[in-house]
Amino acid sequence: MPKVIVEEGGDTHQFEVEEGANLLLEATLRSVPVPFYCTTGRCGTCRVKVEDGEDHLNAIGELERYRLGDEETVSGMRLACQVYIYGDVKVRVPASS
Repeated sequence: MPKVIVEEGGDTHQFEVEEGANLLLEATLRSVPVPFYCTTGRCGTCRVKVEDGEDHLNAIGELERYRLGDEETVSGMRLACQVYIYGDVKVRVPASS
């Protein structure tokens, strides 16, 4: 099972998920504070920075790329609601989220 590490506000949360699990859903189920509003990628609230394991995530879709823009996409930002996990990954919730 893939291991997920979420760094948020100085805290580190670790948990395992089934392969193909959605990052936002799994974090929310475990009370890991990832801010969100819509859960569909339209609001852009659930931004996370992928620190490690980007190759273990699904590819960025058109909606996510549109919402984040080129600069954030290149810097490793993703929308947690659009992220599906296929291996170990480490993400950070930006302070501005």
